[in-house]
Amino acid sequence: MKKAKYTWVKWLITMALVLTASVAPDSTKLSAYAKTENGITTSDYWIKPAAIHEQENQPLITTYGAATDPVYDGRKSGMVTSVKNQGNHATCWAFSLVSIMETNLIKNGLATSAIDLSENGVAYFFYNRQVDKLGYTAGDYNTITGCDYLDAAGTLQGTCIELTTGMGVLTEAQSPYVSTPTPDLCYAGDYVVKDVYMYDYSVDQLDTSVAKIKQAITDHGAVACGMAFSNTYLNKKNGAYYVPVKAANHAVTIVGWDDNYSSSNFLKNPGRNGAWIVKNSYGTSVGDKGYIYVSYADKSLAEFVALEMTTKAAMYNNYYQHDGTGNTGYAYNSAEWYANVFKAKGAGEFNEELRAFGVFTTSVNANYEVQVYTGLTSAGKPTSGTKAFATTIKGNFGDAGFHIVEFPEPVSLTAGENFSVLVKLTNPTGGYAYMGVDATYVQAPGTSSSVSKGTVGYISSTAKNQTFIKVGGKWYDMGTHPRLKANARIKAYTNVTDFKSAFHLSTNNLSVSKGAKSKLSLIAAPYVHRKVTWKSKNKKIATINAKGEVKGRAYGSTVVTGTFVAGDKKKTIKCKLTVGPAKIKGFKVSVGKKVKVSWKKCSTAAGYEVYYGYTPDGKFKKFGTIKKQSKTSCSKALPSGVYYIRMRAFRKSGKKKLYGSYTGIKEVIVP
Repeated sequence: MKKAKYTWVKWLITMALVLTASVAPDSTKLSAYAKTENGITTSDYWIKPAAIHEQENQPLITTYGAATDPVYDGRKSGMVTSVKNQGNHATCWAFSLVSIMETNLIKNGLATSAIDLSENGVAYFFYNRQVDKLGYTAGDYNTITGCDYLDAAGTLQGTCIELTTGMGVLTEAQSPYVSTPTPDLCYAGDYVVKDVYMYDYSVDQLDTSVAKIKQAITDHGAVACGMAFSNTYLNKKNGAYYVPVKAANHAVTIVGWDDNYSSSNFLKNPGRNGAWIVKNSYGTSVGDKGYIYVSYADKSLAEFVALEMTTKAAMYNNYYQHDGTGNTGYAYNSAEWYANVFKAKGAGEFNEELRAFGVFTTSVNANYEVQVYTGLTSAGKPTSGTKAFATTIKGNFGDAGFHIVEFPEPVSLTAGENFSVLVKLTNPTGGYAYMGVDATYVQAPGTSSSVSKGTVGYISSTAKNQTFIKVGGKWYDMGTHPRLKANARIKAYTNVTDFKSAFHLSTNNLSVSKGAKSKLSLIAAPYVHRKVTWKSKNKKIATINAKGEVKGRAYGSTVVTGTFVAGDKKKTIKCKLTVGPAKIKGFKVSVGKKVKVSWKKCSTAAGYEVYYGYTPDGKFKKFGTIKKQSKTSCSKALPSGVYYIRMRAFRKSGKKKLYGSYTGIKEVIVP
């Protein structure tokens, strides 16, 4: 019966994953290579992008209401770099992406219009990626067969996602066009991709689509997209361009728009005014000095993306990630939670501060919840550590894509410790939104496209204890699932510190009165969170619960221990504990010629000890020891200053003193 139940659960999980997977249309057709006709080089086939999910959570058009100008031209505001020429290579995808990178950097004040980034570097390292410095993407790579990277064509979405692994974007001087860069340049660029935005564009919802892309240009400077390019559709007199059929073989950059661009300018009237101002990559001799004006209603437009760039120096020191390929074809909306587990190893023996997380979703308007667990007691249990935040971090991703979110406060990580980042994605209607996952896809031998030029493959290295999903209230390891091996596209970002966690207890010697309570806690560096397992050696003397609350049960002494994860090992710290007389009542302090301390007699005490200090939370010295139970005061001359006084009672057990709980602390000023 148990075996049948297990088989049923296993089948249920498998079907939940398989049936809700979002796979890019025609994802088996991953063949694309250079094709030149009439001096124009395009791709023979457009690699299908990931589906953007808007049906279940369609955003209101009012969210795109900021871009209301009828005409915008990024060239006139100095936001666009010069037109380039891809030559007889299928690198249009790299040219269009580099163009939007340059524009975004100019828009954000991080570069001038003289910036010249390397299309060659982007194209080369997509197919020749190197392992990241922490080694988490070892075994992840993108492949191409039948041609080299210059003639392989590419994918806008996939290249953007690949660049979120921390690959640096090089300058043209570092990696000139059609040269072969050295491997060490993969992460050497001064600029990096931070956020990625992906948009659906439909001529069936044209007004919404146009408003959406206008807003993207307003927010990010420019947009890259796919289209079908052929001289057949180009009006060579004015650069007007309109394709009446669905197809794509080329990538371009949209740098502006003109709502009033007449439909009569096109070789075939699209039925409405309006055109995108498009920067091409065929040099200045094609179109209007390298630009064309593409009708809003062009049916070949596809795969719209925008980026937010930043400098490498402004980005976080370390990227924690398990997704290293450019495969955007898989996304799932079957799980309640997704979790990635990592081992902190980016600062040698020093601490790191976890500052942000990143998530790839193919859903529009997705709500997120995020939690972090540190000091995992088991790498195979993503919630076996301590919560970093009292409540989950919540927010919304307006657009599909990859988004980085800063935590409200840093989380300190000790070298070698395992930690997890948990993410939940939902849509506004209450259903689950789509989480992008990284998975292997290689075309099966014998298919027609498997022997074509330019066949693209993705190899994702999945393993135990990397990505987990929670389905039906239980966690499952995606790396060992019999039907699915994938890694969630969840990243964690840290900065290196110059300090180490020094763990200690709030006290190494604790006294508590019989029947009274006290509290022990673990002290470490700021923002360090640890789950502590507490244990009393003699529960008849004192007990301690999971919160570190101690209760004195009987007179005597014992040892209390706290066990926790310190780096990659467990550590145990001891505290000596005595259970003694009742807490003193009537405790008073007065100042005359001397400082006088008085109290009420404790019937269970053998004597009393009084202490003084210079700060309320610093070290205390002995003020006096009173060995008679009946005595209820003592005095001592102290120099001028501010003092803090406390006391406790004790009883004898042989030669050992059993102390009770301390009184509160009294402040006294000696003139």
